[in-house]
Amino acid sequence: MGDTDEPRPDSPMQQSSTLTDPGSSTQRAEDIVDNRTLLKEKLDRARKWILWQSISNEKAMYGPIGVFIEYGALIVQEKLISLADSRSDNGLGRRLVLPSTKFDYNFSDTDDTMRIGMGLARANISDPIDDNCRRFSYYEVFAVLEAKRKGDDNGFKDALKRPYMNAREMYQQQHNLRFAWGVTVSGRLVRVCHFGHDRAISSCQMDVSTPKGRRSFIEVLVNWSFCEESQLGRDPTMEYLHDLRCWQIACPREKGCTGEGADVKYYYFSTVRCHAERVFGRHTRCFLATDIMPTAVVSTTNPLITTVVIKYSWALSKRNASDDVCDEVSSLNKIKERLSAQAAAKDIIFPKIEAGGRVSFQRNGEWVEDTTDTMYGKDKLAENNADTVNGLGEARSDDDPLFRAHRRIVMSPIGESLCSTKSVAEFVTVICDAMRCHSAFVDHCNILHRDISDNNILVVRSEGIARGMLIDFDCAVDLEQKERDDLNKVTGTLPYVSINNLSESDVERTSLDDWESMLCLICWFTTLGTVSGKRREYEELAKLPIRRWRQGSTNDMIMAKESAFYCHESFRDFIVRYFKLEGGKPDKNELLKRLAISIHKCLFQNCRLTPDCHGTFEKRKHVEPERRELSIKKELDAYELCYISSKRLSRVNPFKERAEKWKEISKQLLAFANAFWEKAMDLQKKANEANGDTAIGNIYQ
Repeated sequence: MGDTDEPRPDSPMQQSSTLTDPGSSTQRAEDIVDNRTLLKEKLDRARKWILWQSISNEKAMYGPIGVFIEYGALIVQEKLISLADSRSDNGLGRRLVLPSTKFDYNFSDTDDTMRIGMGLARANISDPIDDNCRRFSYYEVFAVLEAKRKGDDNGFKDALKRPYMNAREMYQQQHNLRFAWGVTVSGRLVRVCHFGHDRAISSCQMDVSTPKGRRSFIEVLVNWSFCEESQLGRDPTMEYLHDLRCWQIACPREKGCTGEGADVKYYYFSTVRCHAERVFGRHTRCFLATDIMPTAVVSTTNPLITTVVIKYSWALSKRNASDDVCDEVSSLNKIKERLSAQAAAKDIIFPKIEAGGRVSFQRNGEWVEDTTDTMYGKDKLAENNADTVNGLGEARSDDDPLFRAHRRIVMSPIGESLCSTKSVAEFVTVICDAMRCHSAFVDHCNILHRDISDNNILVVRSEGIARGMLIDFDCAVDLEQKERDDLNKVTGTLPYVSINNLSESDVERTSLDDWESMLCLICWFTTLGTVSGKRREYEELAKLPIRRWRQGSTNDMIMAKESAFYCHESFRDFIVRYFKLEGGKPDKNELLKRLAISIHKCLFQNCRLTPDCHGTFEKRKHVEPERRELSIKKELDAYELCYISSKRLSRVNPFKERAEKWKEISKQLLAFANAFWEKAMDLQKKANEANGDTAIGNIYQ
């Protein structure tokens, strides 16, 4: 997740919403005459597709399809040119929708090898339509069109694949994209697709061989030309300032919205720390920003002095904002209030919220909250005129688990990725800091994080010392709330999800699940390599047993973790032995090995638990004590465990007793974290002294 400079300023994505005036009334009359001639020419050329004449392959389809779209643009242009004033007088946009004239090509602004069939982008109403040099980038398109010759359901499914993949790149490249559009053409059947956060929805098919089908497709193009920018997927509360070459973004100061009467503060950014990289999900983005508006053009020689991080995300939420007591804004406000007054929290680094809340914008002259209800309409998904591509189109209720709200949170301090650690001492300090934060959140704020992962731990550097900070409370729960229905739902990030969580057990989730996630993170990173620039390639990692933590079915991943964590020997033989040596010397990783073994022993071989609750597998209790034979067959990837025993009374779930004693075990784990944190901090300071405070050396123990 490296920092990213902004795209070139002449990209249409960064253009002002004010469109070019078409000119004088005399010029408009001349343009209308020219348009009449072009309309006839375009329609004649589009008939090749409509009548299916000489369409020998898929690439031959794009030319006539593009001409048909240009035909729709000419209709819009003629209407707009005939108006005395082309500017909006009711909040609606006025634009042309034009296709790329280059077909089946690679975008120039990405390293992605995925090709695009045809891109659709906005244009000013006075732009020439008969232009043979339109080749759009991901920054410019709002929809991608893919054509297949087969005019059936299989053709539609094949055509949908590429717009789906292109939507991922659109989200990554366009920082203000709320949702993406796609168009599929299978033979002469057209469908328009909407890629949201949890579902992809398609329109009914429009058969352009019929007058009704052609009219329907033209209506779509006209609606795209006259709708508001928000309905094309753009975020109207973000604006690119051309003169300054930076973005302006509105953020609510309190938990309320950015709507009418809200206390809004504006921030400015030119660097993106985290991109939205998936088609579905929260679409989390992070911007490094400042609240001081620049007075000169932002550039590499005149960068913004950033002081905060703005998190932009679409988290699962309650429909009523006042009922959303477990959202990230509420959690951060509670943490700030309680930890600021705790003397024990003075030595930990935690995210401090400065502003945040749900986002609103004006639509049709009214302020609306930016939610999935706003995108779809609360009950639109169940209507007959829309099909849900991924099968999630059931009728919605107030308890719909797929309701999302657009939130922005302004926080400090600014941190770096966990991958930026430069030594084992730094890595140990950072992860121990993160769990010290975690314990403070549980003990003083009654907030359980539930998503320990590399993305949610940041490195904060001060005076040559690396410290750790735990972030992202989208999955967190407030343990003080009486209603905690979400507590036992599966949350987290592969490959760090705990066994109890991954198996969807009815055993209550506790902080021990997060400690187990931290153990998984330590094992994963230490196997991969903790020092930046000295890590294993993923191809090499794919040959190791730990790869099963994120491969195969859920049951495969559960078995892989149960086998690895079963006992000290299994943990040593199939996890610790593959830890990557830093500097080629075994002692370089000794600190991390001891930390991993200590956490593993505390979680799975704790003396506070009965022997039946050691390990990871359910045990069988017998009427009379018997000698149980344990057959362990060593394999490269896992252990095959087989108990040979007689009749049983009951099974003992080792996670159940562990959950009952989570407070005692958590205190023990925190004591380990504090001890290793002090050791790692001391090593960092010694390294700084040895290098004259100019760099972190290679002192580990």
